[in-house]
Amino acid sequence: MPIFIEIIEGNNQGSRYPIREGLTLGRSKADIVIKDQKVSSTHAQISVDGKGQLILVDLDSSNGLYISGRRVKKISLLQGVVFEVGRTMFKVVEVEEEKALDLELFMTWRKALATKLKNAPIDETLQPRHCERFSPALKLQFMQGIQANEEFVLGYGPRAAGADSLDIELLDEDAPREAFELHSGPGMVQLKIVAAGRVHLNGHSVDEKMLEDGDLISFGTTIIKVSYL
Repeated sequence: MPIFIEIIEGNNQGSRYPIREGLTLGRSKADIVIKDQKVSSTHAQISVDGKGQLILVDLDSSNGLYISGRRVKKISLLQGVVFEVGRTMFKVVEVEEEKALDLELFMTWRKALATKLKNAPIDETLQPRHCERFSPALKLQFMQGIQANEEFVLGYGPRAAGADSLDIELLDEDAPREAFELHSGPGMVQLKIVAAGRVHLNGHSVDEKMLEDGDLISFGTTIIKVSYL
C-alpha cells in the first residue's frame, strides 16, 4: 500500500509526499524540499533495511532526526510514526487515510491556522459540519515549475491555493495571491478559479468546473495534473 509522509507542524503544513527507496529530504539539494532553516541541504535519505522495511536515515546532518524528543540515526517509516526533521514535524500515513474525512485532523489544522493568523482569529464556535469530504480523494501533482514533483493528496475541503495561502502554498513567482479553490461535489471535486484570466484549466479560462482525471491547472510556469484516488 502506498505510504506518504505528511507535514503536521511547520511550513507547508498539510503537504503530503509519496515515499520510496532512494528519496532524499533536505532544505535545497533534495527530492523532498523542506523550507526550514534548521534542515541541512541534504538532511536524510529513505532506504530499505534488511527486513525490507522503509527507513529514514540521517546523512550526518547538523540537527539530526528526532522521534519522541530523542535524537536517532534512523527511523522506521511505519504508519502512524511521528518524527521531526529540524523544526518540521512529520507523520507517516497510508493512502487509505487520505480517502477518509478526519475531523480531528481538520480541527487541529484550524487551530494551527488560528495561531499563524493572530490578527484574524478563527471562531472556535464553528462546527466541523462546514468541512467537506472529497470522495474519492483528490491528488494534485506538480508536473512543471518550481514545485515540480511535489504532490498534495486531499481528503477534505474546502481548500484554497495561492501565493499567500497557508493551505496550498504556490511558490511560482507568477502565482496569484489567491489562485483557486476546491470544493466537494457529487463524486468529484469542483474547481473555482479566483484569479480569472491568470489561472487556466486545460489551457482555457473558466470560472468553475468539475475536475476530471487528467485535467491540467496552469499559471505562470506551473502545471498541476489532477487525478482521483
